[in-house]
Amino acid sequence: MIDNFDRFHSFHDWIFSGICANNRGRTVHLELVSDDFKEYTTIIFTDATRCLVTDYGMENIVYSLDILSDFESAKFIAARQVLDRSTPFGRGLPPKKIAVLTASFGGEAWIEYSGYRVLSKNHASPLSN
Repeated sequence: MIDNFDRFHSFHDWIFSGICANNRGRTVHLELVSDDFKEYTTIIFTDATRCLVTDYGMENIVYSLDILSDFESAKFIAARQVLDRSTPFGRGLPPKKIAVLTASFGGEAWIEYSGYRVLSKNHASPLSN
């Protein structure tokens, strides 16, 4: 099911469960799970040029996922500097939006991209072993 990103309210307290970057397809798939394990969401960032993940571990709790599109804002400039320090090949290119996933605990991510779509799946009960 394709969903509107705004309905998730920054994914606060969701679990950052995985990420997959495909440089040939220029996509980044960001996997998130609700804190009650009833909803699974994949955000597919398209025309992605740079991606950085830090401190990813066994438990990764999202504080917020922000879309930065005001290229003059202090947050955008700071996010672009993070990407410039980690991945220098994107320096000097025209700016693109940056998704910034900040953590309450664990992994954080910066993704430079042009577009995205959200795929969501609900479960009636949490998965268990």
